[in-house]
Amino acid sequence: MKKIFIASVLAISLILAGTVAQAYQDNEEESAAVGQRGDPAKVSRTVEITMVDNRFKPAEIEVKQGETVKFVLRNTGKKKHEMMIGSMAQLDKHAKMMKQYPDMEHPDPNMVSVDPGKSGELVWQFTEAGTVDFACPLPGHYKGMRGKIIIETK
Repeated sequence: MKKIFIASVLAISLILAGTVAQAYQDNEEESAAVGQRGDPAKVSRTVEITMVDNRFKPAEIEVKQGETVKFVLRNTGKKKHEMMIGSMAQLDKHAKMMKQYPDMEHPDPNMVSVDPGKSGELVWQFTEAGTVDFACPLPGHYKGMRGKIIIETK
């Protein structure tokens, strides 16, 4: 009986690990459509964002195509927050996964986690003109903590 229990736990762990690994791979591929991790040595400007318990300030940011931006995020709220850059489809998918696995660690290149009273940084290069979204995908935060990044043509 003990062997069956251990085998079951191992099987479930492998399934969950595979699901998380696939999500990371999908996220890497999808994030390429909204830009790429920026080189800190090539930052063209810094944008400060304040995270509070129900919104980002500012919630709309303008950048230039090709620009590498360092986002400095200050969490003045009482809860942990994240900023994730992506398409709405990517953000929706990630928020659903976070709802299922709220304590999951996820070192995605297009996001940063910030504990209450702390600061964090995210360096991102915006390769394509258009509009991308950002949000806090944590459970209970996602609907209110959203914003837009408008990428203007060079």
